[in-house]
Amino acid sequence: MKRSSKKAHKLCVNCRKTEKTVIEVAKMSKGKADVAELTFHKVIFIIKGSLRLYPRDKTYYPVASGKMLFLLAGSRCSYQAMEDTTVLLFRIQTSIQLCKNFSLEDLFLKINRNKMEEYKPQNGNFGELEMNTHIQQFVNTIANSLKEGFSCYYLLDLKVDEFFLLLRLYYTKEEIYKFLYLILSSDITFSEQVGMHWNRFQTVGELAAFLNMTSKRFTARFTFVFGQTPYKWMLQGRARIIQVEITSTEKQFKQIAMENGFASESSFTRFCKKEFDKTPTQIRLTRLKKTEDM
Repeated sequence: MKRSSKKAHKLCVNCRKTEKTVIEVAKMSKGKADVAELTFHKVIFIIKGSLRLYPRDKTYYPVASGKMLFLLAGSRCSYQAMEDTTVLLFRIQTSIQLCKNFSLEDLFLKINRNKMEEYKPQNGNFGELEMNTHIQQFVNTIANSLKEGFSCYYLLDLKVDEFFLLLRLYYTKEEIYKFLYLILSSDITFSEQVGMHWNRFQTVGELAAFLNMTSKRFTARFTFVFGQTPYKWMLQGRARIIQVEITSTEKQFKQIAMENGFASESSFTRFCKKEFDKTPTQIRLTRLKKTEDM
C-alpha cells in the first residue's frame, strides 16, 4: 500500500477550504476603508494597529490593539484602518453557549433583575472588551497556527466554543453582558432570528410571515422581548443603517436608496427629512465639516 507523505490533517475533509472560514486572520493596509455586510455574528480581536468604526451618530469611534469587539449579524460595519492593522476574525455560525449551567437567557435575566436602566454604550452598535492575558495568549496561539497553514474546521469550531468558555471563566457577568448585549433577551432564539433577517423585509407583515407567524402574534411576542413595537424597531434600524451609509461611504444616494428598498430617490430624501430633519446631502456635508474641524 502506498503511503501519502502529506500530514494527516491536510488529508482531512475538515481542512478543505470554503468561501467563509470560521476563523481567519485579516490584514489591512493603512487607509483601507470598506463597509462589511455581516451574515454572521463576528468577534474581532485587534492584534496590531488601530481602526476607526463609524457608528450611527458619531464621526467615528477609535479602537486599538488589545481590544475585542462583538458585531451583530444582519448589520453593516463601516471601518477604516488608521495604520497597518492585523485582526483575528471569528464568524459565529452556531448558537453561543457560555457553559452548560449558565445560558445567555440566564445572563440577561440575572443582570436585568439588578440594574435600574437600559445599558446604552458609548459606541452604540457593538460590544467591546479589553483582551486580558488569557485571551491574548489564546488569540496569538490561533493566529500562529493559521499562519503555519492549520485549517481544520472541526477544531476551529471548537476554538470558537472555547473562547466563550474563557469569557465565562475570566470576565465578570457584567462585563460579558456589556460585550454581548446586542443579542441578549429573554427569548434568544426569537431575537436572533429577528436580528439576522429583519433587514431583508420592508414591512412587519413580511418579517412575520417569514418566521411563520401571524402579524398579531409576532407583534405581541416582539413587543414583549424587545420592549417596543416591531414597526418602530425596524424604522430605527433602517435609519441607523442609512445614516452610516451616508456618513461613512462615498456611495451615491440613488444606490443607498435602492439597497435599502426605497422605490425612488425622492422617497429616500423624504425619509431622511422625516427621521433626521435633513436631506441626504445635508447629512453628508455635516460629516465632512466635522472631519475638517478635527
